[in-house]
Amino acid sequence: MKKLMLLAFVLLLGGCSAKFAYNNVDWLIHWYIDDYVELDNAQEDMFDDMLGNWMLWHRQQELPQYKRQLSDIVTDIKNNNITEQSITQHRERARGHWVRARSHVAPDLVALGATLSQEQVIYLFANLEKRNVEDEEELKENQALSSNQRVEKWIERNQKGMRRWLGKLSDEQEAFIATFYQRFESTRPFWLAYKREYQQQLRRVFALAERDETFEQKMHELIVNPDQFRSLEFKTAMNANTAAGSEYLIGLMSLTSTKQIERLLDEIDDLQNDLRGLQR
Repeated sequence: MKKLMLLAFVLLLGGCSAKFAYNNVDWLIHWYIDDYVELDNAQEDMFDDMLGNWMLWHRQQELPQYKRQLSDIVTDIKNNNITEQSITQHRERARGHWVRARSHVAPDLVALGATLSQEQVIYLFANLEKRNVEDEEELKENQALSSNQRVEKWIERNQKGMRRWLGKLSDEQEAFIATFYQRFESTRPFWLAYKREYQQQLRRVFALAERDETFEQKMHELIVNPDQFRSLEFKTAMNANTAAGSEYLIGLMSLTSTKQIERLLDEIDDLQNDLRGLQR
């Protein structure tokens, strides 16, 4: 369900096709849902009504907040105010966007979940487990790579990500990125364990005999407070990576040229234009 909401509300951050994706999120989400559970006609009608209300709320209430944050980011860049404090503030604001969306759709998702038949629930968890196995196989393949191969993949991925925003990187910037590989800890094993634990908790809720108030309360709690199932090791690694990420961004921004800053501001301006178009 988390991925379902993520598709609905964060697709606009995905690149040049973001506007198209956001405006066509209805069929994109139906395509995604079909991979996990087949809704009957009544459930599809119910979900369509919910989705329409979500998107109206999101356009009216949330997109303006995205615009304000992007404007504040532009101001910070122009004022050379890329500090640990400013990054932390923007990170918390971004998380707030997600938390508000999650809280807003939770009651509807609880209501929809209550309509799932036993057959649908079995099908849902079978497909979730299939995805778990695929993710674990992918992790094993990555772990089977040599240390040098993993380093090269990480560096290539992160340099590509920065070129998306800054354009061509200098030798100094590429070297800086390469030095940060050891600063980040892989959280993929923790994430997979967390997914399994969360799904196990979800199984227990669907195993309740009645779709009553107890079911609704437990399902709602799972949707709005999923982080409670993250292990201490996972949280510790995430916090360490967050701190390293701030240092990484501050260091890179200190090495940017005027041309790169102009490119970055142009990219953000494109996002702002997308947001303005989506509100119409």
